[in-house]
Amino acid sequence: MKKIIKKSIMVFAVAALLIASLSGCGKSGGSGVSGSGTRILMTLHDDADTFLNTLVEGMNQTASSMGVTLDIVYCSGDPAIQKQQVEKAVSDGYDAIICRLADASTILQMEIAAVNTPIVFINNEPSSDYLKGDKFIYVGSYEQDAGRFQAEYIWNGLGKPSSLNVIILKGMAGHAAVPQRTDAVKYFFKDNNVNVNYVFVDHGDWSDTVAYDRLETFKLTKQPFDCIIANNDPMALGAINWLKDNGYDTHKILVAGIDATAGGCDAIRSGDLYMTVLQDTAKQGEAALVSAVTLAKGKSVSTLDGATEDLKYVWVPFVPITPQNIDQYIH
Repeated sequence: MKKIIKKSIMVFAVAALLIASLSGCGKSGGSGVSGSGTRILMTLHDDADTFLNTLVEGMNQTASSMGVTLDIVYCSGDPAIQKQQVEKAVSDGYDAIICRLADASTILQMEIAAVNTPIVFINNEPSSDYLKGDKFIYVGSYEQDAGRFQAEYIWNGLGKPSSLNVIILKGMAGHAAVPQRTDAVKYFFKDNNVNVNYVFVDHGDWSDTVAYDRLETFKLTKQPFDCIIANNDPMALGAINWLKDNGYDTHKILVAGIDATAGGCDAIRSGDLYMTVLQDTAKQGEAALVSAVTLAKGKSVSTLDGATEDLKYVWVPFVPITPQNIDQYIH
């Protein structure tokens, strides 16, 4: 069950606000919160992740506008190095830490290393059991919404058939968002009594080239399929390239992605990508910074939009993006 949201920020309730505030992929306005004098260390798992690089770019701009000193380190996917980075942040006197866990299962190690320094976890959601209200929190988007949007729009786009042959391209194994996005697709079809044959489900590792190669393997099975649902846009774009190279019509075989990346948005406008889901990088980055500053100052995130009643989460809503609404959200 979805964590109860204290502030009213569900997608449809905030549509008007989002239209006014979103300025496109990777853009952000000021937060209106002063972080003057606040020092934050952000530890990330990788410096080659497209989504995180966009996030970092926006966060650096937002930090500057807030008066926050934001220092960024990378752990190359090694939890042991990340733990050392957290320990050093404490010894160096940082006021708060923002952490994209290299491995979501190592959250307790990071919290022990942080001692009394608050941590805002991002992008790789850990277990709720190890979060602590107003101290160790998670800022992000509710992943199940993204998968539900994908399934709903694909099903409607195909005319609400009673049965479907579906390909699912999953992200990196071990990433918390992968089962959440994937399972939400399956739950939607089950809840709507759609008889689905999942003809191919495999990890595309968030990569267009890996997704392409996986589909080359699938081709050997010679099974029919109606659509491809990918856990992110790069894999969806890899699927589109594969479809074109193999003579399929991308206006008939519908493809869905997530993230509303620049490439994904271009594919929406060309009609090759049926839909994507905006994971608002700018708003996530801003929410993470504002949350970190709030906790660093000893205050509660209860005042922030998207905060849950248990004060463990600050949610930023996903928004489905199609050719019909893309110009409202992406400029």
